[in-house]
Amino acid sequence: MKRACKSALLLVLLLLLVPPQVAGLPATRLTVLHVNDFHGHLLPDFNKTIDGISPVGGAARLARMVADERAKNPDGVLLLSAGDMFQGTPISNVFHGRSVMDFMNYLKFDAMALGNHEFDWGTDILRQLAAAASFPFLAANLQDLHGEELPPIKSHILLERKGIKLAVIGITTPDTAFTTQPRNVAGLIFQQPAAILPPLVQELRASGADLIAVLSHSGLDADLAIAAEVSGIDLIIGGHSHTVVTEPLCVNRTIIVQAGSNGAYLGVLELEIDPSTHKIVDFSRKNELKPVLSAPADPVEEKAAAIVARFNKQIKAAFARTVGETAVDLIRNPGTESNVGNLLADAFREASGADLALLNGGSIRTDIRKGKITLEQVYTLLPFDNQIVTMDLSGAQIRQILEQNASSTHKKLQVSGLTVRYDLTQPAGRQAVEIQVGGQPLEDVRTYRMATNDFLAAGGDAYTTFKAGANLVYGDLVRDVFSAYLERKSPVRPQIENRIEITKP
Repeated sequence: MKRACKSALLLVLLLLLVPPQVAGLPATRLTVLHVNDFHGHLLPDFNKTIDGISPVGGAARLARMVADERAKNPDGVLLLSAGDMFQGTPISNVFHGRSVMDFMNYLKFDAMALGNHEFDWGTDILRQLAAAASFPFLAANLQDLHGEELPPIKSHILLERKGIKLAVIGITTPDTAFTTQPRNVAGLIFQQPAAILPPLVQELRASGADLIAVLSHSGLDADLAIAAEVSGIDLIIGGHSHTVVTEPLCVNRTIIVQAGSNGAYLGVLELEIDPSTHKIVDFSRKNELKPVLSAPADPVEEKAAAIVARFNKQIKAAFARTVGETAVDLIRNPGTESNVGNLLADAFREASGADLALLNGGSIRTDIRKGKITLEQVYTLLPFDNQIVTMDLSGAQIRQILEQNASSTHKKLQVSGLTVRYDLTQPAGRQAVEIQVGGQPLEDVRTYRMATNDFLAAGGDAYTTFKAGANLVYGDLVRDVFSAYLERKSPVRPQIENRIEITKP
């Protein structure tokens, strides 16, 4: 992909009779700053992949880095977000994202794509956030049942820097239709990006846009596919998959970037623009992502720090309370069994008295280091306002759910009271080759009592079989159930117990 980009750039240069630098016209430099999947991380946190000792991220440090980049290129900087900015931490969730919104307004973001988690509090809260923003929320592939935009969400925005006109189009993942609580997206249509982008790109080019950027909350694989299928896009700023793209990718002359998650990185993409043709002639090749290091000696932006402190003061005492302790690191593992998934599923099953428990791996949002566990950590681990739901399902229905999970691109369901062996070398529909409940083979005709959360119970992640459950009982919030479990069981030391085994091709 890099060779393709280099070839395209060489072709552009060869077509120019006199390169701008030789003609005495230096290339115009634009700086695109970008973040994605911030998930309410206004406060620094630990990220062992970046720094094993000092905290990383946080609004105050991020704001200082943005200010420093703006100082390097006055009038030539854009600040963009590829979505999922609000849901994820107490300091954001308690205020339904308003704390993050105040920070983003202060930092003067230029635009934000809608992420799937922007819908987690329903469309009324989404509209309130969009109305409070000093920048537009973008989602060109979002419509209501009448084919209209969802006010005040827009499809795109036109920006200008140093005489260069840049059109920014927003895209949210079509998976939002089933990865979000169904009641929160009722009446909304999420179109496929490749279907709506070509005419919009042509329209914006015709209206005078020099460059086309797509703010895409679709995931890196989807962004690569969009770049391959849709011509005329200069830049895709991605999100959703939390991918750390340190060296920009390139497909069909489209530059693709993404900045990890949780504010741990600031993307700094330098573009060199030919002043006569307004085409990109060069861009950042390496180290496009700058780690947001937040050691005590790292300078911060004081006004941003004051915004965070104002909100944090209101919740700090309550969320600093210790609710338990873990003797081991609690670590997620998206593709299979994890010790934190086992711990949570066990808490579900004990609280409900069910035969088994299943929960979606996507509901587990962070890791927790060994030691005391605070309520804030529980809230960050489980930021969604999910309830425990207990239901009756037949063995055949449970088998159908596990077969779907075997071939699913989503994270593996975490389990308790059940073991499953997946053989992915077998045809789809016959990959859950061994299932046991309570140490006994699953019986298709038997009725089992199962615990889950209300997201899966409503058919979330496209698991429609859960909706067939009978005798539903709605219980406490998942966070409350887990906190109570920790208070009873600490110190906990969950292990990998081969509840899930996977044979791969």
